[in-house]
Amino acid sequence: MQAKREAALVVTGTTVAVFLVCLVALWIFAGPGRAPERREIVIPAGTADLIAVGENPLDLPANWSFRSGDVLVLDNRDDVGHYVGAWFSPYGEVTEITVTASATVFCTLHPAGQIYIDVTPRRTDWTLAISPTLLIGPAFGLVLLMALRMLRRLENPDPAAQSEVARRSRRGREPEEPVSGGTGDPGPSSLMAAQK
Repeated sequence: MQAKREAALVVTGTTVAVFLVCLVALWIFAGPGRAPERREIVIPAGTADLIAVGENPLDLPANWSFRSGDVLVLDNRDDVGHYVGAWFSPYGEVTEITVTASATVFCTLHPAGQIYIDVTPRRTDWTLAISPTLLIGPAFGLVLLMALRMLRRLENPDPAAQSEVARRSRRGREPEEPVSGGTGDPGPSSLMAAQK
């Protein structure tokens, strides 16, 4: 029962430690916190025609940087609808997109036809630490548990195992009894003689 309790404590403790390391990494990586921002892009009439000839009338960069939870507002006043990734902004309407993950997406607002959306997580996105914790924590805990048990065996070998080793060494000194009808040679010929 004590071994099960020890195993549970080691695996749980290691998983909690991995979770804390993930939270510290998230805190460092996410940088200072701020409230979600709303970025509005007004798409004037004739934008699609200018993009078709290779111009960048909205002066949009190929890389857009956001924080997780920021909202991109597309006020489409053009004569056609526009796409930003899977989001469609119909003409004459306002579309709000909540940005959550980084991706390179198809974009009809940029002359290159695509943009890269770089999304930095927020310090409050604690859920980002859950998947690495569940993947790494228990596995690392089990490896640590096996290492602890091996070290204990090396420091304090099991007395029952020691008596087994002693018994085997005594048996190794005693001559083995020959098989009746065998040649005394442990090769294949002795097996044939034993089978007859």
